[in-house]
Amino acid sequence: MNRKKALAVSIVLTTTIASVGLSCNQPSPTTPPAAPAAPSAAPGSSAAAAAPQDAGPREYEGPWVGATVLHAPVWSEMEWPGDRKGDKDSKSVLLGYLRYGEKAPVLAEPHKKANCPEGWYELVSGGFVCGKLVTLDMNHPRFRMAKAPDLDASLPYTYGANVANGTPLYRQLPSREERKLGEPWLFKPRKVKADDDTAPMPTASGAIPAADASPVVAANDDPDADVPWWEKDLTDGGPPPVTLEDLQESGGPISRRMVKGFFLSLDHDFVANGARWWKTVSGLSAPADRILVAKPLTEFHGVWLGKDAATFATKDGDPIRIDKLPVAFVLHGSKRWTLTEDRKHVSVAEGVLNRFEALGLTGEVTRVAGIEYWETDQGFWLRSIDATRTEPGPVPDKLGENEKWIDVNLHRQTLVAFEGTTPVFATIFSSGRNEHETSPGSFRIKAKHISATMDGDPDADLSSDGPYSIEDVPYIQYFNAGYALHGAFWHAAFGSVKSHGCVNLAPWDARALFSWTEPALPEGWHAVFATKDSPGTRVIVHERAPGTCAGPSIKPIACP
Repeated sequence: MNRKKALAVSIVLTTTIASVGLSCNQPSPTTPPAAPAAPSAAPGSSAAAAAPQDAGPREYEGPWVGATVLHAPVWSEMEWPGDRKGDKDSKSVLLGYLRYGEKAPVLAEPHKKANCPEGWYELVSGGFVCGKLVTLDMNHPRFRMAKAPDLDASLPYTYGANVANGTPLYRQLPSREERKLGEPWLFKPRKVKADDDTAPMPTASGAIPAADASPVVAANDDPDADVPWWEKDLTDGGPPPVTLEDLQESGGPISRRMVKGFFLSLDHDFVANGARWWKTVSGLSAPADRILVAKPLTEFHGVWLGKDAATFATKDGDPIRIDKLPVAFVLHGSKRWTLTEDRKHVSVAEGVLNRFEALGLTGEVTRVAGIEYWETDQGFWLRSIDATRTEPGPVPDKLGENEKWIDVNLHRQTLVAFEGTTPVFATIFSSGRNEHETSPGSFRIKAKHISATMDGDPDADLSSDGPYSIEDVPYIQYFNAGYALHGAFWHAAFGSVKSHGCVNLAPWDARALFSWTEPALPEGWHAVFATKDSPGTRVIVHERAPGTCAGPSIKPIACP
């Protein structure tokens, strides 16, 4: 059964809050002061130079509040859900959450109540957080457990790929004896020849039994019955037959083990007990020899329309300005073409096209020898088999004059962001493949997370899929149950289907759209949820992706 870990209910469960349903409510009657506005003129501009040095709003200097837990919920009222049992008109709404390492502007004096003896802190941006989950001390060890995400980079954290089955994640650093048990491969036990009947065999823990130890025979005579899953030979080369639950361990220093291909979010590396380690953002320790630091496979990004030099710079193509739709994105290296005046013959034009190059199109289309060609605004022609192009659907009903919305064309694998009827941004993505087809429909963004873990087990109908886990998937925006827009650094197949149902974006695009959409993420928050009074940006998904099934047949949806 597939799982999802970034929904509001799981956030509540990670704290000491009781798990109950959430519903919408009127905003708190207490109106917090507005956050300080950013200066209207950039430093060095003529307006800034002309203004007195002490004019304009000052940069916020504190106080700050920081979370001491992985998820510190922000509520609309100074109440936990269910505090007012039987009161249908007054329930606290979950607005978002803070994470350790991140600090948010706050009013310093807490409001002490019986349901939070430490006091409720009112955030400058609105909402309340209980004092038992946060601190005003920016040197508190729990607050400093992990660095704040880097919101200026394409990815908020450093990421690492697990390179082998069975890698342990330790709750605390293990002793040498604990490592012998947890990582027997490090000590290289002698391999016994097949005809050596007298040599003692290592146990599952890696220890060699005493010479007089009695042999243990499994009831079913299976020689691998007591062999851990990570030590078994997978003759078919497929994923190990385990689930996420099978990977959990208790009663020792190991929290869980990993399957090859799992990704971790990494906070910092260090050396201890004669070995190098990675401390994860969640606070666990991983042996560095089994972790490969993962970089984005491409720096590709889409294009903001009407901006100079806004396209992605390729090997042979400089950034250009594109003012209007349609926009084409080259999917693989190809040629430029020239057509004769009667458009019956083609020839190769000067110059080449690189993968991910963006081009403005005139809208002129012709067909020569069965191949469709698109005219670019630079005068040459482009073969349709070498690229994709934007084809947004109709404007949604009851659209506000400058209302933001996102068009997702599954057939073209193109995304266009609009403000009212004006397109402002265009890019390509990867949607769900095969049975994981992304569902079409009209939706709104429900929740935005700077990052959250996505994992899942293999489905019974998909024997080739093993369990997966990616910690802190970047810039997630849920719009339909488990479907989300989010960044993907583990592949670069943008422009073709690839995912488990989500709309995978290049990291820079995911970051850009996350900042552009509603609801806006308040300063210092790790996640924000849409409410009745602050609905999320519309997401219109239409058409069908190439090569997908009649699905979606996999429920619940599995990402990424």
